[in-house]
Amino acid sequence: MTYKIINGKVISGNEIAEKNVYFKDGKIVAVTSDNLPFDKEIDACGKYVSAGFIDIHVHGGAGYEFVDATKESIVIPCNMHVKHGTTTIFPTLSAYSYDKIVTSLSTMKKYIADEDILPNVGGIHMEGPYFSPKQCGAQNPDEIRKPIKSEYDALIANYGDIIKRWSYAPERDDGQEFLKALNKAGIVAAAGHTDAEYDEMMPAYELGCKLITHLYSCTSTIVRKGGFRHLGIIETAYLYDDIFTETIADGKHMPPQLLKMIFKIKGNNAMCLVTDSIRYGGLTQEDVEKGNFKKENYIIEDGIAKLPDKSAFAGSIATTDVLVRTCVKNAGIPLCDAVRMITKVPAEIMKLNTKGSLKENFDADIVIFDENIIMDTVIVGGKIVHKA
Repeated sequence: MTYKIINGKVISGNEIAEKNVYFKDGKIVAVTSDNLPFDKEIDACGKYVSAGFIDIHVHGGAGYEFVDATKESIVIPCNMHVKHGTTTIFPTLSAYSYDKIVTSLSTMKKYIADEDILPNVGGIHMEGPYFSPKQCGAQNPDEIRKPIKSEYDALIANYGDIIKRWSYAPERDDGQEFLKALNKAGIVAAAGHTDAEYDEMMPAYELGCKLITHLYSCTSTIVRKGGFRHLGIIETAYLYDDIFTETIADGKHMPPQLLKMIFKIKGNNAMCLVTDSIRYGGLTQEDVEKGNFKKENYIIEDGIAKLPDKSAFAGSIATTDVLVRTCVKNAGIPLCDAVRMITKVPAEIMKLNTKGSLKENFDADIVIFDENIIMDTVIVGGKIVHKA
């Protein structure tokens, strides 16, 4: 059956145009002003139409985290995020013991292709445990360690088919041995929770590590030693145009002015929006109090999870629509650019060659939303999975 989306303001590249989008058998057939044969019509009613949003860094939502290692803890957060426009999701695991990592990966391997999951699961993002203790952030410092060859070799051997990305601290990787193992397995490497200086990042960069995990969150900056300044990860990311930078664009981790500055320097080709959403993603404090799920000692307030004394953030509760809305409404970033940074850029990072754009023969992962970036329709693989 051929579907036709009409009356939409189609976002494609750097333009917004009134065109028709045709898709069939899960693939886009055409994006054109021409009237082609079709079987069923979807009226966008003047709303925006874009490629589906891709979140490459997300820990959970709706009261669950992927590390909980149950079918429920995988299906429920995935299906919550899809309602907000996320058509491809990369469940993320933080730093844990080897046994807990294995339990989580085993459960994910069993369920990530389950028919109950509505968005595409692109693969697993390992966020740790090979980090800098000085940059552990919200990670458990007791689980932070240097790369252990026997450990990561076993994880890659048993779960390399689902692990698609791994964040680590390059300065802790002696001889770049861990990075070489990632490259051999085709796993995308990212520098994260790192205290690396420029000279420590360069060997990893030269071997293909060209992604920074949540820029400004647990990433090193300029230090002085004996009067001499040494660049950190932040400055290195700005120095090289081909380094991608994750940005938690919830307007809380990154204030609008900082989002604007990152965009000004990195541009729409290298700035990638991520939620980094935790267990309470998409929820309010009232939802948390009423919910029948594992409770964390956090307070949901001002669009963020806070520690009980409100002295610091406990984590993001953003969804991908929030990221785009914040960029456009608060940081003044053009809509086409904001959409590109949650579609085409993450697709390029994760080598998703048929996602991230509204183009012929690309996957029919499509979202329709209004001027406030509120979802009207979400389509995954040519199937309507959410309708407001």
